[in-house]
Amino acid sequence: MITSSKGKHIELRQISNCRSEVEIAMMEMLDNLEKRGWSAAELALTLADASEDHVMLIARKEPASHYAVRF
Repeated sequence: MITSSKGKHIELRQISNCRSEVEIAMMEMLDNLEKRGWSAAELALTLADASEDHVMLIARKEPASHYAVRF
């Protein structure tokens, strides 16, 4: 579960199994990289950039899901 702050209210929401597994793996990776001397800020920015690059790569390879394929 992830917590998000809305003013003084804390909301707990269920997340998908995929998201949960990705977050666990990501936190392990970031912890290991911080132990190798990288700063949390540099890792966060680099991870965001790499994630964006990955999304763009996928977008170029896969047809948009909102288009119907007709034969």
